[in-house]
Amino acid sequence: MDVLSDVLTFLRPQTFVSAGLDAGKEWAIQFPGHEGIKFNAVLKGSCYLQVDGDENVYHLNAGDCFLLTSGKPFAMGSDLSIPKIHSDTIYKHAKEGIATCNGGGSLFLTGARFHFNDQSAKLLFGQLPPVVYVPEKYDQAAVLRWGIERFTTEFRSERFGRRTILEHLAPIMLVQTLRIYMSSPDAKNQGWFAAAVHPNLGAVMQAIHSSPQEKWTVEKLSEIAFMSRSGFALKFKQIIGQAPLEYLTHWRMFMAAESLKSTGLAISEIALSVGYESESSFSAAFKKVMGVPPRAYKGISH
Repeated sequence: MDVLSDVLTFLRPQTFVSAGLDAGKEWAIQFPGHEGIKFNAVLKGSCYLQVDGDENVYHLNAGDCFLLTSGKPFAMGSDLSIPKIHSDTIYKHAKEGIATCNGGGSLFLTGARFHFNDQSAKLLFGQLPPVVYVPEKYDQAAVLRWGIERFTTEFRSERFGRRTILEHLAPIMLVQTLRIYMSSPDAKNQGWFAAAVHPNLGAVMQAIHSSPQEKWTVEKLSEIAFMSRSGFALKFKQIIGQAPLEYLTHWRMFMAAESLKSTGLAISEIALSVGYESESSFSAAFKKVMGVPPRAYKGISH
């Protein structure tokens, strides 16, 4: 299994929200901060987008898709220099999930919001820019538009198996977006994605993720990377932001947390599965990373 699929295995959306926007004439809307991530697709017309704290202004056209990852407030409009109305002004009057601004007709946008509680979500989304932009010309944009439209249809229905389809659409849409990002120049500079595609560190990430129970040392990992011990340790921390064994510990604890939530294994068995022969050592490491001891975490999860 590749590293991205490995992480996505643990991602399960906890809540879903679907909404559309039909805007007309000159318009500008200020949206508040939000939990989770937002997928959006422009189906008609064009507009501008800017996220608070990001100097970039995105010009979006029909067929374009974008992912909002930071949860920060953002603004959209035909002209961002004109006075903005608050999104609540129109969304509180939404009909069948679609809000109308100035009578509509010029722009139509549909979107979906997913909230993930899993720690692995922070591993992924914390490394992304505030906006991941997918132009219409990319093949993946068509898949994303299909996913959002399918999501919207399922979300508004009460058909059998609705939640299962929603849970499976979210990872598909994520993978398509992340594939585009991982092939962009921005992804190759710093962060989790940069390490995953790095010619030397990518093999190390694969080793850690596929065999977390191994007794890894910096020396062993540097051999996989075909680098000197010191050079590897420095490069890993420069790109990931954590020392190699610190990252290993975090990944082990994410896997352990998933086992605590989804299996009936004893804590000692889970400890062994992620490389700890001592349950007390495992418990101490788990509390340091997750904030609570494994037994308490298991109680909360169930």
